[in-house]
Amino acid sequence: MVAWSIAFLSFLLPFMGAQGRDLQSRQAIKAQGSGLTVSWQFEAVKVSEEVTELRAAGVPLLRLRGEGAEATVQRLAAQLNDARWRGISPDMLQVVWIKGGYQLQLQGEPLLTVTHALAQQMGSEPKALAQQWAQRLRQALSWQWLAVPLTEAVIAVGEELTIPLLGNAVGDVQVQARPAEPLRWRVGVEKQAVFVTLKGMDVGAGILRIVKGRVGVRLPFRVLHRAARWRQTPVAWVRGKQVSRGMVWEAIENAVLMAMQFQLGARWQVLPAPDGQMPSFVKPNEALVWRVQVTGEQLLPVDEVVTIPLRSFPSSLGDADLLVISNDPETFRDYRVLCRGLLPVGQTLRFMLHHRNGLTHSAALSLELLNTEEHPVSIITRFGYGMPKESELQAGHEATASFLQGLNDDAAVRLTLPSQSAYRLLRFALKPKDTASALVEVRLDEPAGVAYRVVTTATMPPKTELLTGTQLAEALTGGNEPPPFPKPMRVLESTHVAGGAWTFLSVGRFGLQHPLKGRTLHGNYGVVYRVTLRFVNPTARLWQAQLLVEPTGGVAKGAFIVNGRMVEVPLLRPYQEHLLHAFSLAPHQTQTVTVVTIPSAGSFYPIQLVARTQ
Repeated sequence: MVAWSIAFLSFLLPFMGAQGRDLQSRQAIKAQGSGLTVSWQFEAVKVSEEVTELRAAGVPLLRLRGEGAEATVQRLAAQLNDARWRGISPDMLQVVWIKGGYQLQLQGEPLLTVTHALAQQMGSEPKALAQQWAQRLRQALSWQWLAVPLTEAVIAVGEELTIPLLGNAVGDVQVQARPAEPLRWRVGVEKQAVFVTLKGMDVGAGILRIVKGRVGVRLPFRVLHRAARWRQTPVAWVRGKQVSRGMVWEAIENAVLMAMQFQLGARWQVLPAPDGQMPSFVKPNEALVWRVQVTGEQLLPVDEVVTIPLRSFPSSLGDADLLVISNDPETFRDYRVLCRGLLPVGQTLRFMLHHRNGLTHSAALSLELLNTEEHPVSIITRFGYGMPKESELQAGHEATASFLQGLNDDAAVRLTLPSQSAYRLLRFALKPKDTASALVEVRLDEPAGVAYRVVTTATMPPKTELLTGTQLAEALTGGNEPPPFPKPMRVLESTHVAGGAWTFLSVGRFGLQHPLKGRTLHGNYGVVYRVTLRFVNPTARLWQAQLLVEPTGGVAKGAFIVNGRMVEVPLLRPYQEHLLHAFSLAPHQTQTVTVVTIPSAGSFYPIQLVARTQ
C-alpha cells in the first residue's frame, strides 16, 4: 500500500496548494472522513463457509474453497486495488510456469498459484485455469473506475470544498445533488487533474452524484454552519511593567470573543500553544500563540492556532475610589445574588470577594459585569485570586499576594463588554467547603449603564450570555448592596531613630467608616496600606536595622511589597515575629523603607509592623 499512498498524495498536492491561500479555505479542503468512495473495486466475498469469491463491480472473477481461501482472496483483492492506483497496465499480468503449477504474476510480483490440486478441485487443468483467471483479471483491470478521497462531504455555509476525481475514467463530468438547494458546484481542471468544487449555500443534507464518462460515485453530503468566523484580527490590550498569567489569559479570551462571530449554541475555549503552558508573567508588546477551539452540536468546529499581539495602552487605574466588600454571608447555602450595584463612571471600584461553599454539593461563584447598552463598552481592570480551596486563610492570602503584585507593576487589561450581555470576569468552581477569594479593580471611563453582581449558581455559567428584558431592567434599577466604602487607602508615615524605642504601626486596627450608613469595616480587609518608614542614625556607630511583622488579632498570613519587592509571610501565631526586611544603617545615615500591603481575607487582623535597631 506504500506505492498507493505516494501516488494518492502526489495527486492531491496541487489541490492542497491551490486551496492554501486563506485560513477558511484551508479548513474547507480537509477531508471530513477517512477512506474513499469508489465506483467499484476488487473485493473478497464469502459465499459459504468454505467458498470465497473475488469480485469486481459485483462480477465474480474467480472462486477458492477450503482452509485459508478467504485470507488468500482478501490479499489478492488488496493487490489488485493497489495495482489500479499505481496505474499498472493489464498486460503486465502474466501466467508463469513454476514448479508445482502455474503462477499469476503482476509486474513480476506473485498474485496466485494454480496448483494441480486446485485445478483438479475446479475440474480443470492448471495452465488452462490460470490463463482463464488471468484473462478475467486483465479485463477487470481495464475497466474504467472513479473515486473521491471522502466517504462524506461536509461543508460549511459560505465555504468551499474541493474534491479531486481519481481513477482512470474518461469523459465529461456531470454533477447532481439531491436536494440541490444546499449546494452549488463547478468542475475544474488543473494540470490535467479534474476536480469538483462544492460551495455550501444553506444548511441541509442529501446525496451527491458525480459521473465521469460512464462511471460514477454517490457521496452523502451535509452543509452546516461553521461554529464561528473571524470578524477581525484579535488584539489583546494590556499595560504595566509585567502582567500576570491570569490577566493575560482574560485579555486573550476577550480579544477572541470580540473578534469572532459565534453561532448560537457554540462552545469555545482558548489555550496557549503549543503545549497549553505560559509563563507566570508576560510583558506588554509581545505576541503570543494561542489555540482557538469552537464546537457545537450540528456545527462545524473551529480549531486554529493564531498569533495574538499584546498591545499596550496608557491609562492607569491609579488609586481606588471605592471599595465593595462581598462577604455577607461569608458561607453561602443557596443560589442567589450575594452582591450587586452599578459601576460609577470615571472612578476605580475595588471589589474584595470572599465566600465559602456551605452546600453539600459543588457550586459556581461568578463576578458578573452586566452591560445594558446597545453597544459594546470598554473597561479597565486588574485582579488577583487564588484557586478555590478548603483553607480560607490560604485562599485569601493567594488573592492578596497576586493582586499586590499587579498593583506594584501597575498592571491592568482593557476589556470590551458585549452589548446587552452578562460578562463573567471571574468564575470559580467550588467543591463543598471550598473558599473563593479575589481582589478586583474596575474602572468605567465612558458614560454607560454597567452593573455588577456576585452570584452563586448550581453549574458553571458561560463566559458571556445575552440579558433578557427583565435582567436589563433589574440591572439598572437595583441599588448598591452592600454600599461601597469611599477612599479605601491608608497612608502611614513614621520615623525610627537608631538606638531609640521600637516603632509600631498597626495595619487593620482602625476600620473604614461609611459616612452615610454608619458601617465600620473591621480589619480593613481590601484596604491598601502605603507605609513609609524613615530609619535615622544620628550616632557615630553602625546599627543593624530590622522591619518585622507580628499578628495582634489572631493567626494570620500576609503579603507585602517592601521597597518594590514582594515578601510573603507564612502562617503566624499571635505576636509571633517575622522579619520582613533588614539592612545596615551607617553612622549619620538615613534610609527610607516603603511598604505596601492589604489585609488578607481569611486572616485575623490587625497586625503590626515593628521597626527596631540593634
